[in-house]
Amino acid sequence: MLSSPSPGQQVQTPQSMSPPPQQSVSPPPQPSPQPNSNVSPGPAPSPSSFLLSPSPQPSQSPVTAHTLQNFSVPSPGPLNTPVNSSSVMSPAGSSLAEEQQYLDKLTQLSKYIEPLRRMINKIDKNEDRKKDLSMMKSLLEILTDPSKRCPLETLQKYEIALENLENDMAVPTPPPPPGPPTKQQSLCQPLLDAVLANIHSPFFNHSLRHTFMPAMTAIHGPPITAPVVCTRKRKLEEDEQQSIPNVLQGEVARLDSRFLVNLDPSHCSNNGTVHLICRLNDKDLPSVPPLELSVPADYPAQSPLWIDRQWQYDASPFLQLVYQYLTSKLLKLPDKHSVTALLHIWAESIHQACLSAT
Repeated sequence: MLSSPSPGQQVQTPQSMSPPPQQSVSPPPQPSPQPNSNVSPGPAPSPSSFLLSPSPQPSQSPVTAHTLQNFSVPSPGPLNTPVNSSSVMSPAGSSLAEEQQYLDKLTQLSKYIEPLRRMINKIDKNEDRKKDLSMMKSLLEILTDPSKRCPLETLQKYEIALENLENDMAVPTPPPPPGPPTKQQSLCQPLLDAVLANIHSPFFNHSLRHTFMPAMTAIHGPPITAPVVCTRKRKLEEDEQQSIPNVLQGEVARLDSRFLVNLDPSHCSNNGTVHLICRLNDKDLPSVPPLELSVPADYPAQSPLWIDRQWQYDASPFLQLVYQYLTSKLLKLPDKHSVTALLHIWAESIHQACLSAT
């Protein structure tokens, strides 16, 4: 409802007010024309004041509409509305945040530096993977050299590539450190390792004999063997004792020091035949069964004979190879040959078997 004006107060009608800019306001319908804009004073409002709006609800006066229209127009100047500082970030703050993300990503990818170096060394000589090698070297420079920079998006792509290569660059887990070895392990394990490493060597038995035989003899004494029983009783008379020809003695004296020649005590012959047992003492050749020779009394008119003990060479494949080379070389000897020739052929057969075994 509109309040009635007080007596003596002049109220400006809508026709006398200027409309707001760029908006036309039509005056409300009047029931009857009024000659002037002065409202007569009265204790009660005029009936025309109730007919300003055709709707049953009271309408706003033009003054009020004009005032509301002024408030609805936005101000051309900036509004100093308080804004949360975390929702809008300045360019300097955005750059700092991106730099921090880049550093965090570099720290996260630093675990791939060593595996990446191993992968580069692995495929360095592979001609088919030059493209992968170039990419890996570039990535390694970015991860290790702070002056080498790349966009954060590129670094994230590198991370995906590194995750795909994780299986190839997997670092083998080192075995747990062994516990303190027992006394038995510390004494026997190196010996067992050496035996397993050299068990297939042709010099294995020879090395074992020269290494352990003195110690075993010192601990247990000499080996117990049955006494050798001579098939014939040896005569003790000095005139019937076996004599060695001077030619044979001179030849044996001139032999190489690696040949050890002794008389066979198990053979006693009265017809002048001499039985010799020859051993080879060479540190570069393995131990083999001794060579047994039978030298006739009229040596060197007749050649010495080799006593074949094939069963002694059946102990190992290496000895069988020695026996094979020895028999083949003896067949090529001339009809007349010396003890020295037999000994050299024997040594050559052992050396040839060693070369074939390796």
